[in-house]
Amino acid sequence: MASPKKSSLSGLWGKLGLDAPTLMLMGKGALPPAIFTAAYQATPVAKTYSTLGYLVTIVAALSLCILPRAKLVQLTVQNSIAVALAAATSLLGVWTATRARAHYTSPPGQAYNASASAVSAVWLFVTIWLANLLRARIPSLSIPVIMYTVFVSIIFTSGGLYTMPRAITTVVLMLKCFFTGYGLAFAVGMVVFPVNCRQIWWKVFAGYLLTSKGLLEEQKNFLRQHETIGTEEGEKSAVALAALEKAHADLFTKLSTELPMAKREIALGRYSTSDLQEAYRLIRATLLPLQGMTVILDIFNRAARADPGEDEKCPVPREEQLSEVMKTLHEPYERIVGMCGEAIEHVLLTMKLKPSSKKPGGDEEAPSIEPGEEGFCQTLEEKVQAFYSTRAGDVRAYFSSSDATNTSDTAGGISAEVYMDEKHRSELHFVLFMEYLLYNAAKSLLGLARFAEEKKQQGVVDRTRLVYPTAKRLKKWLRSMASSRNDDVVDISDVGAVRVSGLGGISPNRDPEHLPAGNFLQKLGNLIAILTEGISSSESGFGLRVACATLAAALPAYFESSYVFFIEKRLVWASIVVAIGMSPTSGASLIGFVGKILATAIATALALLNWYIVDGITAGVISFMWFFIAIQFYLVIKRPTMIQSSLTALVTHIIIICYELQVRKIGDEASTRSGQPILSINEIGPHRLLVTLGGLCVAMIFTILPYPTTTRSLIRSSVSSSLFLLARTYSTTFSLLQLRIHGTAGDESNKNSPGRRYEKTHVKLLIESFLANDFLRTQIEFTMYEPSLRGRFPREQYDGIIEGVRNITNYLSIISYASKTFAIGGEWADELSTLLRNVDTQMHQITSLLCLLSASLASGNPLPPILSLPEQFRLARAMEERDGGVKLDHLVEPGFVAFAVVQVAIGVMRDDLVRVIGMVEELVGRVEFPDESSFSGDLKMKVP
Repeated sequence: MASPKKSSLSGLWGKLGLDAPTLMLMGKGALPPAIFTAAYQATPVAKTYSTLGYLVTIVAALSLCILPRAKLVQLTVQNSIAVALAAATSLLGVWTATRARAHYTSPPGQAYNASASAVSAVWLFVTIWLANLLRARIPSLSIPVIMYTVFVSIIFTSGGLYTMPRAITTVVLMLKCFFTGYGLAFAVGMVVFPVNCRQIWWKVFAGYLLTSKGLLEEQKNFLRQHETIGTEEGEKSAVALAALEKAHADLFTKLSTELPMAKREIALGRYSTSDLQEAYRLIRATLLPLQGMTVILDIFNRAARADPGEDEKCPVPREEQLSEVMKTLHEPYERIVGMCGEAIEHVLLTMKLKPSSKKPGGDEEAPSIEPGEEGFCQTLEEKVQAFYSTRAGDVRAYFSSSDATNTSDTAGGISAEVYMDEKHRSELHFVLFMEYLLYNAAKSLLGLARFAEEKKQQGVVDRTRLVYPTAKRLKKWLRSMASSRNDDVVDISDVGAVRVSGLGGISPNRDPEHLPAGNFLQKLGNLIAILTEGISSSESGFGLRVACATLAAALPAYFESSYVFFIEKRLVWASIVVAIGMSPTSGASLIGFVGKILATAIATALALLNWYIVDGITAGVISFMWFFIAIQFYLVIKRPTMIQSSLTALVTHIIIICYELQVRKIGDEASTRSGQPILSINEIGPHRLLVTLGGLCVAMIFTILPYPTTTRSLIRSSVSSSLFLLARTYSTTFSLLQLRIHGTAGDESNKNSPGRRYEKTHVKLLIESFLANDFLRTQIEFTMYEPSLRGRFPREQYDGIIEGVRNITNYLSIISYASKTFAIGGEWADELSTLLRNVDTQMHQITSLLCLLSASLASGNPLPPILSLPEQFRLARAMEERDGGVKLDHLVEPGFVAFAVVQVAIGVMRDDLVRVIGMVEELVGRVEFPDESSFSGDLKMKVP
């Protein structure tokens, strides 16, 4: 009976993800607060920090020592700057308050002064407003803004009571508390189980390759299951394929976001910064072919819902045709999946990202070179070339033997040209589409395998050295600390020219790198310019909302009749909860409020358990505090989206435990010197919960008043912006396509060539489109938590538009990728260029149509009465008319295969565009003019 229990426990352990690295991080995160709490029991330490000892523990926990070293350095620097600014702001604010007190004196012996309190209230309002404006514009500064908010809230809620000497003493003590917490967390992060960003990046790199292998296997399984379309096994395979596709894309995103910090790391490692950049460039080349092949799932869905009456316009084979067509892909998929799997295995073994499974003294007479052995790349390249050289003949033989072809004798019957009729060209184009991606997947992974083998031959893999960033990279790092952009996410600069705003979808981003260079004052002026630009923005509206809510919670501190009550009941924490707990939209705020309430209640229960499980014995309380805080760090590590609620729980637990230990250490007299009465362990927990609830109630009121900034309104404006961004992406992609077909792109390795400049812009726009789509998918989930005050939210229509935009963006990236083949030239490519001059690509019409959809959705105005979609891109039809059909002899031309890929992608995009137009029309309606029989002189408007 013991075995099943062990298996069940092991399964639960695996589901929770409690592996050794996670457990070590949990224990590490709880160390700084436990260390200082233990140190506070020493009398010299207690005398130094007095009644603010618990503040050090809170700061030590919030400093997130679990971060990798480079990120921890960056956060520590940002936190230190934030607190230094908070100290300077606090002293300036208190000084102005004392000046007000001097002009309007209070009666002798009275600490309260109305003028000083009013000035302090203004300072609290302004500082909270600007801090949250910055938080909304640059979300990566959330933790430093929290530190700043805690500091100024504590000072300015008592600012009217301070004299300058007392204020200076308090600010200096708080600086000691904050910097002690930072230093302790920094030391633990650097010494205890140190982790660097390079280690994390290479682990994600290995995970991406293993997931790529699994993705290829699942694609192969999907093809097998869909010989008979609509089976239950096929549905399961489709679900598994979609899940793996998302995991694969998420890992690549993580690779991209972790790369900048990995290149900034100082560590002992094998690979230089340039090696990391080259490895990322090669891994990025694998993304599109691997992800592109998952479009078979999308194509099956299109085939199932296609209209049987429009065979000529169908961009993909019909449902009944797919079963036969799929059989032609089984054999190449088997071969390519095998080759790709071997390439991935070779990379992992050669770069020592995976332990070798080969035992010493094994089979010495192996018939071929295995992955991980020197010279394997040559063998793999021969296999890939053999596949490429034979597949054209196999495809030609398959379609030549079908009833969809005919031949015409030439040269007296010596040779024959084989043509495919127009009706079946979609089958041929689909097969070529998939095989093009198959071949390029193998070729891109082969390039990565060559890189690994080259580093092995150079001895890089077998030696460890100190790697460090250059002075130029350090300078970019310092700039990025005060910017929302992620430098070096890709090797193309300026990817942050447009960003996803927290409130308004896509908005311009002032990039400090492109502002005039200069000394420190000029850089400070640039930061002020960014803040000034934000004053009239939607981020400023959010900052004002937070400032009003914070001031409302802190109002009792500024009246003579209630300031004592404010101090005694510790209501300063209510104002802090308001300041750090509000989100830009009501949907996110509601989820956050519920999470914080639950977190506070759970933390209160755990704190009482922490205290009573050892009957309040100090050593036991501290030990169990470490244990319980480690448990709470689990959510910080595994559920980053819940980090605010997790940090709220941490702070609650620390306040309850550390306050009681603090009172026990310094005594009742010192504890009540600040005017706060002593609370027992049974009182402070419920009191903390009530204060949190009160603060969240105030935050809720100002989330709704004067009007709610709903996630639904954000979705509408952001979807409109994404359509406009799609228009720009569409225009750039087809301009680049024309340049490559005409041969005017130039040498794209030269950064000044037209093709390189267009490619740079194209990649930039694609990245922005993907980021915008991810943002929309995250935000639209919040709409289900908002009350429906204006009727049912049209979730289906918005989901349809978001899905359509994502599909079109994906196919645009495939077009850009495939069109690189046209730049190679050749006889067939030259003929294509000549033919294209007489064919209307309709780029401008579709771009204008997308802009119209964007404007209509943004304004809410209906679409025009007649909205005609341009006809399909007629390049294929023109070529068939010239040649008399689809000439299968062109299969040996690389440009023809790329041309087939472009044709499929264009046809599918048009299908998606039709659906997007329909969804937008359902949202905004269409203007309808009356006909002559029902003319009444009035303009009618048809709105669904």
